[in-house]
Amino acid sequence: MSVDPIQSEGRGKIHFVEILTVDIDGVLKGMTVPISPVDSVTPLQKGSTRVPDSGIDGSSVKGLASITTSDLRLKPDLSTLKELPNSYPRRAIVIADVFQRSTDGGLAPHPLAPRTILKRNTERLAAKGMQLRVKLEPEFYLLTEEGIPLDDAKYADIFPENKGMDLLLETALDLRAAGIETAWLHSEHGESQQEIELDFTELSQAADNVTLFKLLVRRRAALYDIEVSFMPKPFQNEAGSGMHCHLQLWKGNQNILGNSDGTLTETGKHFVAGLLHHAPAITAIANPTINSFKRLVPGFEAPVYITWGYLNRSALIRIPLFTSSAKAAIEFRSPDPLANPYLLFSVLIGAGMDGIERQLQPPDPITEDVYHLPSKRLTQLKIQQLPDTLRGALIALRKDKVLCETLSQDFCNSYQKIREDEWYQYTHGVITDKEWEWYIHR
Repeated sequence: MSVDPIQSEGRGKIHFVEILTVDIDGVLKGMTVPISPVDSVTPLQKGSTRVPDSGIDGSSVKGLASITTSDLRLKPDLSTLKELPNSYPRRAIVIADVFQRSTDGGLAPHPLAPRTILKRNTERLAAKGMQLRVKLEPEFYLLTEEGIPLDDAKYADIFPENKGMDLLLETALDLRAAGIETAWLHSEHGESQQEIELDFTELSQAADNVTLFKLLVRRRAALYDIEVSFMPKPFQNEAGSGMHCHLQLWKGNQNILGNSDGTLTETGKHFVAGLLHHAPAITAIANPTINSFKRLVPGFEAPVYITWGYLNRSALIRIPLFTSSAKAAIEFRSPDPLANPYLLFSVLIGAGMDGIERQLQPPDPITEDVYHLPSKRLTQLKIQQLPDTLRGALIALRKDKVLCETLSQDFCNSYQKIREDEWYQYTHGVITDKEWEWYIHR
């Protein structure tokens, strides 16, 4: 009888660590390294069992490096190390920072790496004694292997209409095992559209969490031969998928955005004004795909107009109900799940802090249903619209000096080129079914 080599080495032990990073799109990339076998991740977290660095070809990671400067190093952030739930063989995962060779011969953080960009901006906040916390609401569709909705469940449906409910609960347990806490789990407005809310946490951790969330929900779904799509608008006549961001700004042990009576503080209003002022440019990061703009259309409860309001779900920025200053939050509703969270949170910091530093004032909060306002009323209220194409959003970003400085001009130049190339390929290199329908016999 042959001997199972894994059994002989100790089937129950952890033998490998996946060292993870993201590309410019927020897509996970990784290198797997062998380690001395351990029974749990504890010795890895404590450093008593070494997790080695890993090299990576940066020119093969979208948006990171050219072929002439491609030798990069992944240095694991051990604070993110955990065991990958439901894995066999057992393995740990860890998110890494990307380093390049510095001019003095040592290593320095790579300036174009998304996690480096977010770190730089959270450190800017920390220098002011502030911390931004976020709760995320990523939405997604559950699909059969043929790419059709798994069921016809709609908002807040449970079993048997919502056949994916057990999958949601199992995913929540996977997330908890990975140290990621959820708030609410429920079906959404589209057929077989789901939402798992990730509870408030500091921005850097939140970016790591939502990145791992996508991995874990897809791994769990694969056990049932179910596909998961985070595409903003996978079906023309169904609701699009968003990733609303609920933001809290803390200074020490005080949330400085809200008053106990449910209104915004002056600081909160400045922050909102900054988000509104930079909203067109934020869109290039919050809605980074051509498909994103098929969600941002009137009629499907996606924010289109640059407005804010208390409790008003038709506004771009909604101030949810709160009864104490500690619970105050600002909900920014335009981002979708394909946004790179490290870049998204960076521009939200940049825009909000610009509003605070310049003491910008927002317009009066909107109390009407913006979705159904006639154009004449929109003009009277001087309400502007978000860019309606990826190209328009990229133009807005190029003109926004504050956000280009937030991300770095070198990064913005690289990002613009990649997205402009996508736009060119879409407008010049793709023949759609609609073009055949409209023009083939004209």
